[in-house]
Amino acid sequence: MQFSGTFLSLADNVITSDKGVTTGTKENLVNECTNMGLIAALMLTIVLPFSFDNINDWLEEDFPGSGFGFMDGYIGQQLTSSGIENAIGGLNDFTLVCYALSSCGFLVATGLPVLMLLCLGELGTDAGCEEFLRRVGHMTRAPYTLFVAGAFIGTVPSAVRYVLTVKTLPGLILVLIVIVTMTILCLVYTYSYVAGCVRAHNCINEFEELSLSNSEAQQDVETWFEKSGKTRGSVEDCLLDLSGIVVNPSQNSELIVNLDSFSRQCVALHYHKLRAESLGIALSQTDLYNLSCQALQAA
Repeated sequence: MQFSGTFLSLADNVITSDKGVTTGTKENLVNECTNMGLIAALMLTIVLPFSFDNINDWLEEDFPGSGFGFMDGYIGQQLTSSGIENAIGGLNDFTLVCYALSSCGFLVATGLPVLMLLCLGELGTDAGCEEFLRRVGHMTRAPYTLFVAGAFIGTVPSAVRYVLTVKTLPGLILVLIVIVTMTILCLVYTYSYVAGCVRAHNCINEFEELSLSNSEAQQDVETWFEKSGKTRGSVEDCLLDLSGIVVNPSQNSELIVNLDSFSRQCVALHYHKLRAESLGIALSQTDLYNLSCQALQAA
């Protein structure tokens, strides 16, 4: 799940399943493509030099009789001269192929987000980006999949080099323990992050936003003023207090279910009306509407 990039389609599924236009669709895609492209480009600048400078420096002598890393290592010392000669060619090609695949993965993971950004720029609107998501589908996570593949493949020749160049048995055991431990930690932590993301997504999308009529919003705001108005709470405090709360005792957590946009506007309008009346100020309906819009933008 964490390596295939399935979790990256969570927001896409919510956006494309809605018949309406989701605000911020383009911004979400642009941010995702920009971050992915920048990180992949950074990794490319690190891995690409390795494919030229670190392939066979440990598989050949600097000068006749100087020895080299593989031959002087613990595993190399257990092999015969012919065995070492036969292994050198295979190790050289294996390292070259791994670095080449890793570099290609990062290169394509850098280029695809750039192409997607150009496509999003041409579409221009949230509606166009939603239609783009529907047509492209899960292919939007291709840069992430290639990035993960490049990162994994790029670490393999380094791990092989560490194992084959260590010179003592205790050192070999220690290196293997470190590699296995770090691999397990990587798997555990990445799974924890992605699983937490999926559970949080399912939790916040389990309930629809609360809907209040204009009269219900007026009654709730009047009740809120009776209990909290004297403390001079802000409109943000009022909106938060009127939101719903779902308690999950098993996970010791609370989920806030927000009001929908219409209900929030009604609450903000009646809040400013009562606040102005408490100060002895009479506001027109136009002023109340403008204040409610400004409050929602600030919130």
